[in-house]
Formats: sequence, C-alpha cells, structure tokens
Amino acid sequence: MRDSAAGVPAYVSYEGLVAEAGLRRRHRATVAAAVVLVLMLSVIVAPPLVGWQARPATVGTVAGVSGSLSLPDRVGTPQWGAWSVQRRPVPAASLIFTAENWWYEPPSLGSVAAVAVGSDPYRLLSNDWGGRAGEEVLLSADGGTVAMANQLVELRTGKVRRLPSVSGTEETFPVAWSKDGGRLAVVGFDGRYVRQPNGVEVYTETRAVLAVWEITTNQLTTIADLDPRTLFYGWLAAFGPDGRILAYQSARTVTVTTVDGEARSRFTVPEGTQLAGKGTWTPDGRGLTLVTQRRCCDGDPYESRWQLRVVDASTGADLATMPFAEQAGLVALRLLGWAPDGAAVVARYRPEPGAKVVGFGVEDGITYGAWTKYETDVVALTNDDTRLLLSGTGEAMHGVDIADDAIASGRTHPGKLPPGGIGPQYRMYIKAFGLVIAAALLIAGALLTNSILRRRRRRNRTVRAA
Repeated sequence: MRDSAAGVPAYVSYEGLVAEAGLRRRHRATVAAAVVLVLMLSVIVAPPLVGWQARPATVGTVAGVSGSLSLPDRVGTPQWGAWSVQRRPVPAASLIFTAENWWYEPPSLGSVAAVAVGSDPYRLLSNDWGGRAGEEVLLSADGGTVAMANQLVELRTGKVRRLPSVSGTEETFPVAWSKDGGRLAVVGFDGRYVRQPNGVEVYTETRAVLAVWEITTNQLTTIADLDPRTLFYGWLAAFGPDGRILAYQSARTVTVTTVDGEARSRFTVPEGTQLAGKGTWTPDGRGLTLVTQRRCCDGDPYESRWQLRVVDASTGADLATMPFAEQAGLVALRLLGWAPDGAAVVARYRPEPGAKVVGFGVEDGITYGAWTKYETDVVALTNDDTRLLLSGTGEAMHGVDIADDAIASGRTHPGKLPPGGIGPQYRMYIKAFGLVIAAALLIAGALLTNSILRRRRRRNRTVRAA
C-alpha cells in the first residue's frame, strides 16, 4: 500500500490554488490597466495634446474684416509644417505670396502662404501646378478667397470648389477677380509636350479660351479665343471698377468687352507692352494702364526699364495723367492697384546677378525663378516718389498678390514674422507619433509582465508538484 501511495501524483493544495488564482487576478488587472491607459491617451489626452481635432467651424466673416484690412510691411519664410487653411481657417488674408526656396527638402514649389488678418498668422495652401501669387494664384478683393489652378479655396472654411471647364479644355486657370468677388475671369487651355530642336520636350499650350464665371449662379460665358503663345498670367486681363467690363490682351491686341461677351473697343499696343496688371483700370473707369519694357540702357547692370502709361479705354490714345517714375534694373513690373493718394501700387521683380535680359515671351514666363531673385517688393509710385510698402525678409518672396481692400485702405502695420523651426502641423504629427510609441511600449510592458507571470506560475506548479 505504501508503494502504491508513493506512485500517486501529487495535487496542488488549496492554498496553492488560492495563490495561483490571485496571481491570475493580478495579471488580468495589470493588462486591463494598460488597456485603459492606452484608451485614455487615445480618446482623451491625445487630441488636445497634439492639436488634432475635427475640422474647425467657420471662422468669423469676411464682411466683418475686409473693411479693416491692413498691409503688413514685411513677410518672412513660413514654417515648414505651418497650419494649412483646411486645418485652421482664417476670416481673410491681406496678402498671399510664393517662392520656391522656403524649404529645400521638400522645396516649397506648389505652396502658397496667406498672411491673415489680426496678428498676421500664416496659413498654407497647396497648388499642384506650382503657380506664382499674382499670376496664376489670385486673392479676391476682400481677401476671403484664393483662386488657383482648377480650384477656389475659401479661407474662412477651408472648403475647396473646382473651377469650371472652359469649352472642353483640360485645365482652367484664373486670370482676374471682379471687385465684388462675384465674377472670376478664367482661361481654359489644352497643351502637350513638344520636342525642341535641342531634343528637350517642353510643355506648350496649344489652345486657350477666355471666359467669365459667375460664381454664385455657376454660369460660364465664353468671351474669346486667345493666342496660346501669349498667356502672360498677371498681365492678361482686368475687370473694370463696376465688375461688368473686362479688358484683356491677346498678342498685341487689347479688347474691352462686357461680361456677356459684347466687344466695346479694340486697339493694338506696341511690342513689349502689356496690360499693367490687375490694377489696369484707373479708379474712374476711363483709362487703362499699360506697362512697357525698354531694352536699354548702357551702364545699367540689367538693361531693362519699365514705364507705366495710361490710355483711353475706348481708343487706346494716351491720356494726360500724372506721370510715374520709370523703374530701372527690373525683370518685370506689375500693377496691383491704386492707393488712396493716387499712387500706383506695383510689384517689382529683380534679376539674378548676371541674368540675361528677358521679355514677356520668354519660355516659362518673365518672372521665372531662374533669372528672378526671390526679393520682390511692393512700392507706391508717383511722378517723383517711390514709397516702399512691402518687402520680404531675406529671400522670402517671389510672387505676391494683395487684397484690393487692403490697398484701398491705405493702411500698413509692422509685419509680425512667423517663428522658425518646424511648424505646428508637423509638430502635431511628431507628438502623435510619440504617443503611438508610448502606447506601444505600454502594451509591450503588459505583454512582458504577462510572460513573467506565466513563467512564475509554471515554476510555482513545479515546486508544489515536487
């Protein structure tokens, strides 16, 4: 009997069972605590910590701020990872600007910076075509909407609306806003890559059609076919003060038409002359301002001078107006509007040292960065005065567009530059990544604890069995 009893396997005692049950409970409690902590971080702590939130509600109203728009006297390089308009809408912007050298990895080609009202917060917009502010990217008169290739972006909501297709063309670019923001002149174009004599393939527009888009009703009125070789965005078209008359240029011909497509006048301008910009119309609606490039003068580092002159919108004849100081050593000059004292507000583009002199018909556009510095500024011109209004710090600004209401107000203020370093949107991503890592470590810790407890439990069973 003793030999038989010795062969019977030993059983865990009641006290051992109780100890093992307690060990399981502690294990389950540890795992549950880790899960709860991860959920708390994910649901409660993480969103406010990293700044992630649902799409913000509409911010303010354009009408409430457009009448008080003021122009900052300087702008700086926006942060890489600054808030986008979609993530943090703003009521309106006093100006937008572009450059291709803000960040080198990745470059800022395709990014548009908007300087909003208030304390000059910066917001970013995305532009797939890499358009230049004031040329292919335009700010509405009240500063509330940005038009760019194929789309409109409403700053106060971040909502995006697609531009209409013009006569079946592939792409649609904005060329002019009406003063009330109700109409947008657009150009639809088709293009293809054409092999040059040197073997390089260059994208070339093959067809271009001008139209006027009634934004509220979505009505599109075709105005005219344009010469696709002379699509000089920024110098192509401008609405009259009442928003019902449009002046546009194709090759050397300037046409004044109603928004319904009824031509009122047509005249030819000399070679090297173009509509001066979005501020082409004089405030009284009688005249059109032209800008002419002179290839001169011996001794100038960059032999190119620019002169503004005003002609009768009906005949093209020169009007007797206050003369404007000729601007020397510039790649280009573009008229943005008129200050309250009658000065012409213009953007001035400067050449890179040693750059060849170019005109409007040059490949890639007259303000292309290969020969233009990222040091564009904005000044007010009279016959005997050049008054600086806006400049970029360092090489922050290439293309620029200013809200008409900001120009008309005549008000400026010291610009508040953006901070350096990584912007808040990318910092948010970094924080979120850090929280994911923390959660992963907590889960790994819980699994490690579980493994330790399992080994301890097996060891306890072995000891009791012995």
